[in-house]
Amino acid sequence: MVAVATACLAIFGAAANEPAAKGDGGTVRLLVNLAGTQSFPPYVIERFSLDKKYGFTLATVPSNTTQTTTTAFQTHAGDIGIFGWNDLSRVKAGGVKVVGIAPFLGWANTIVVPVDSQISSLGDLKGKKIGVYSRTSLDWVVMRAVAERQYHLDLEKDVDIQEAAVSLLRGLIEQGKLDATQMFNDLTAPMVVSGKFRVMAPIKVLVDQLGLPDTPFIMYAVDTNYAAAHDDNVRAFLAAYREAIDILESDDAVWADRAKELNMTDAAVVAKLRDLSRPMLMKTFAPDAEANIRRMWAVLLATAGAEKLGMSDLVDGFMTVRYQ
Repeated sequence: MVAVATACLAIFGAAANEPAAKGDGGTVRLLVNLAGTQSFPPYVIERFSLDKKYGFTLATVPSNTTQTTTTAFQTHAGDIGIFGWNDLSRVKAGGVKVVGIAPFLGWANTIVVPVDSQISSLGDLKGKKIGVYSRTSLDWVVMRAVAERQYHLDLEKDVDIQEAAVSLLRGLIEQGKLDATQMFNDLTAPMVVSGKFRVMAPIKVLVDQLGLPDTPFIMYAVDTNYAAAHDDNVRAFLAAYREAIDILESDDAVWADRAKELNMTDAAVVAKLRDLSRPMLMKTFAPDAEANIRRMWAVLLATAGAEKLGMSDLVDGFMTVRYQ
């Protein structure tokens, strides 16, 4: 009896240690910008062999823009990628077989000004030269909505807009050719630590000022054909991803290790990047995530219009909570 009980306990213990999600042993090709915050979760997955733990092999495929990610899905060069939810809806409406499966990051980007600037709010931007990485981006539309509601300011008409790639915008403001600029969170960190710039406002604060609920800014999406054929791999990837986020939320050293690979060796810069990014990390959709996104969409559509946003409504089925 003792031997039987011992054997049963051993079997139970082994089962308890088995991960709830298990892939089919195949490869998941993740489209990711390897130079930014997007690269941290896959780095953690590979470093801690979480893909092996959950029964798949992770392969990262460089993809730096929405267009390259969209093209990769169309040509079956990737299985999972990252989109803003507005871009995800737009490409899905255009016939790309894709659906959002998990949130990644909240509203982590910022508006940066020189440290000695007198600009303290959007209301101070009138007549100024402002850097914008895309006039169709959600960040810009949020800025427009807040400026209009709180300061009766039309940013499309009342400021001098310089639209360019974010790296160029950083160079322009460092040369004194911009009064303020939108900035990605990973580039905000070294700019602030340099002592030459400060954050005028995080985009998240502007979202809060609109009275809107918290929503993801960007999310993971999967090729629906891949999901239909490899449902276990999708669930296994998300299990590995969520464990990676747990590590990023609790382990300071892993931020420094990844940052070193990105040639960020200043401890203060790494700490600032970590502190800007960590609160914005997300693992699962809230039950009302889609409803909240649609509430935000209504505000942004009323501000920018369908032509600027590239669509008149969010397409049905742009995201799913079936993997929660």
